[in-house]
Amino acid sequence: MKKKILLYQQVYLTISMTFIYRQLKGVSKKFDIFVGANKVENINIFPYNKIVGKSKKTVEKMITRCLKKIESKYTLLSASQQKYFNKVISENEIELIHAHFGPAGLEMLPIAENKKVPLLVTFHGYDASELLKDKIYSKHISSLFNYAHVITVSQNMMNELIPYGLRTERSYVHYIGVPVSEFEFEEKENLFEKYHLKKEITFLQVSNFVEKKGHIYTIEAFEQLVLTYPRAKLILAGDGLLKNKIEEVVKKKGLQNSVVFVGKVVKEEVQQLMKSADVFVHHSITAKNGDKEGIPTVLMEAMAVGLTVVSTNHAGIPELIEDGENGFLVDEKDVKNYAKKMVEVLSTDNKIRRNARKIIVEKFNMNKQNSELERIYSEILND
Repeated sequence: MKKKILLYQQVYLTISMTFIYRQLKGVSKKFDIFVGANKVENINIFPYNKIVGKSKKTVEKMITRCLKKIESKYTLLSASQQKYFNKVISENEIELIHAHFGPAGLEMLPIAENKKVPLLVTFHGYDASELLKDKIYSKHISSLFNYAHVITVSQNMMNELIPYGLRTERSYVHYIGVPVSEFEFEEKENLFEKYHLKKEITFLQVSNFVEKKGHIYTIEAFEQLVLTYPRAKLILAGDGLLKNKIEEVVKKKGLQNSVVFVGKVVKEEVQQLMKSADVFVHHSITAKNGDKEGIPTVLMEAMAVGLTVVSTNHAGIPELIEDGENGFLVDEKDVKNYAKKMVEVLSTDNKIRRNARKIIVEKFNMNKQNSELERIYSEILND
């Protein structure tokens, strides 16, 4: 009989969390997974037949806000929600709770302790960076670490959490990975040859327009590249709060003919953009509020199809990209060297592209990483 696990996420499931759905579908072949959530959306995109949850009523939201202030709680389920999930765990004989993101882990902590069920919490990015500036949050994750097992999506993230009480003997580095079979590798025309034949070379970035994605630095570096190679083109795909600002910067710099905004894109469109591009850029930075990446999944996807990638020495990215071996890295906000790397890319052959594909297949392959997650589940359940 399959072991029963409650996979808890505050919202099931935002578009940007495709990686959680891929993981869910992968491990549900070996384990009986129930999905718990306070809010359900995009069910047509992420169909699943075992979703349980209870949202807060208006009065409960008001009471919860007051209790959070009085008890200095960072996040709190209402009494009826706690009762509901306690019942779900009892009636379905749940043996392990796996919460995605630190705040969700804090919501499940009192329930796991009450039911004496092991709790596993995966930290992904903002919950191990930006939120740590909140004194109440940082205080309570120390309590979380005393009880829960923890997954971080990079070694860098694990190191960042140790000062807050993370117990390494109860923790795992587990890379998310991508479904390699969905990203077909193609031997593209050699960049060195395209450069000398003065053909158009396409640079691509796919991401939300938020500060930590570093669009402004990509534009500044690309402006310098165009002076060296006018036939370079930059495609920016995605949407977000900073999109209008970046469009204004492009206009002021007179780059409208070289920079193209294609808006929000779905998975199939992303794959098509990657297929037609030559270089993938992603200048991740630490935002002013402290927000950081884990390891952006889109970098793995780009490397899987064989794009030459230029990114930054940020968070867990150097665990994926080795500078000059399977991609290129620069320090955050170092526009001068970023532009130099863009130029350097034009002189590379296809060896770096093949190396990029190789590390994805060998280390960041979703099937392999799902098997590793199954091993982690089994280890905790048998502890």
